[in-house]
Amino acid sequence: MNAYASTPQFNGVPFDLTPCAFADPAASVDFDGFVAGDIVNLITGSPDLAVLSACDECGSVEVAWFDGASLSVQFLPEEVLVHAD
Repeated sequence: MNAYASTPQFNGVPFDLTPCAFADPAASVDFDGFVAGDIVNLITGSPDLAVLSACDECGSVEVAWFDGASLSVQFLPEEVLVHAD
């Protein structure tokens, strides 16, 4: 089995999805314009993703989307996201 089979990748490079501490709600209110409830997309194109939280200390944005069969939640680097039109 491929060691990277379940590791998220951006441009073929695996990246760490370890979230920073979200225990303090005030710390995750805003990160570079992303706030909980925003609708975003990957810069390369994606279904609409809902922002659940954002961390200004680690640069991670927690997003969720429904693919028609299940709900997915993932942490992504803020550099790969843009606000949906």
